[in-house]
Amino acid sequence: MPLTDPVLSEARALIDARRYRIALRRLRQDAPEGTERHRLLGLAHLGHREPDKALAHFRRVAAERPDDPDALLHLGQAHQTANAPFPAVRWFERLARLAPGLPGIRALLAGAYRRDARYHDALATTRTALADGERGIDLLFEAATSEACLGRDSDALKSFEALLAEDPEHAAGWFGSHAQAMHGLGPDEALRRLRRATRCGGANGKYWAYLCATLLLLGRADEARAVEAAHIVPAPKHRPLVDGALALLPDLAADLRLFGSSGRLLRHALTEATVPGLVLEFGVRRGTSLDHLAEAAGQEVHGFDSFEGLPEGWVNAPRGVLTTGRQLPAVRANARLHVGWFEDSLPPFLAAHPGPVRFVNVDSDIYASARTVLAALAGRLMPGSVVVFDEYIGNRSWREDEYRAFQEFAAGHAVGYEYFAVSPFTKQVAVRILSIGGKTATA
Repeated sequence: MPLTDPVLSEARALIDARRYRIALRRLRQDAPEGTERHRLLGLAHLGHREPDKALAHFRRVAAERPDDPDALLHLGQAHQTANAPFPAVRWFERLARLAPGLPGIRALLAGAYRRDARYHDALATTRTALADGERGIDLLFEAATSEACLGRDSDALKSFEALLAEDPEHAAGWFGSHAQAMHGLGPDEALRRLRRATRCGGANGKYWAYLCATLLLLGRADEARAVEAAHIVPAPKHRPLVDGALALLPDLAADLRLFGSSGRLLRHALTEATVPGLVLEFGVRRGTSLDHLAEAAGQEVHGFDSFEGLPEGWVNAPRGVLTTGRQLPAVRANARLHVGWFEDSLPPFLAAHPGPVRFVNVDSDIYASARTVLAALAGRLMPGSVVVFDEYIGNRSWREDEYRAFQEFAAGHAVGYEYFAVSPFTKQVAVRILSIGGKTATA
């Protein structure tokens, strides 16, 4: 709607010009109280990467105008920026019901579903939109990314190719497609696509870190050093993934394999677990990885989660991030869910289920949760057991998260191990236990 107040009009122009700090100052000092002031304050805070402050203002707007499409849109966007996809979905769903013809709403909703790990819903939304004749790069990107997350690599690659045919300079498209190319087309093609991503206008500088880390893990040290010197040393914020890859090098297995898909790595890691025993996952959320395990395990699998999100803040995310609102996912017939915090649900489970652990997927993200799991399983992990960590390297705090928990566990229990599968794209690492507490495979 037109803004008649000169201060509000000036603030709107400042926000459009991305001069958020000045807009905030003008709005706080001189703007008249009212709905439009709060809307603009929310937009300025959102642009200034302060989503929590933005949400407070957008909620006031929505309270006064509950059916205002802009208010619902801004609430969804603010939750997305705050890394809170669960409530973002709620607002975008409401907006889609209220204004189904709003341009781009189905791409926005698909993106919210995808960030909330509701990949099937994201795919259904994009396919319906495309079948209705709606076109757009965002729809193709959400379809490709959701297919990739579900492990449908060939479908994902086709969707990425369709995206890149429409927009050959889509950096995220080249970056996303490299992970699927790793499997069907090989590491050289994956590297080519990574390099192509870095040459796109406005490409994220983190792509250089993925390129450098992949080269390191492929044993192409000279190429990796050249990338590091040219693109990582001048941008230290991109070091975490490179440093993580460097930390893995001393303990790489002779049969190391690189992956670009979570599902493929999990399935491969499961085949390498030679000890008969329990198959466990810690951190189920929407059940995507548990579904991969249940399909491939040939036995009963067990998934543990509170379904309330993380018990503490992590990286830039607040406590409770990754919640499903205690909604349990549909799982395969051979999967069992154990609801609760790990320290509450795991001890009674272990008391009722004797024997060793064949395979464990630690998708807890934070140090405390990973430490709790490893400590509880210390007497059950054997030579031949496999442990997969979902967020082992690459995050800003990787040294203090799952990596730290495992390094402390290995030192405290005399664990010999090797890394036999790594996915720089998904930050996963698969660990083969060679010895523990003096026991070896032949002992």
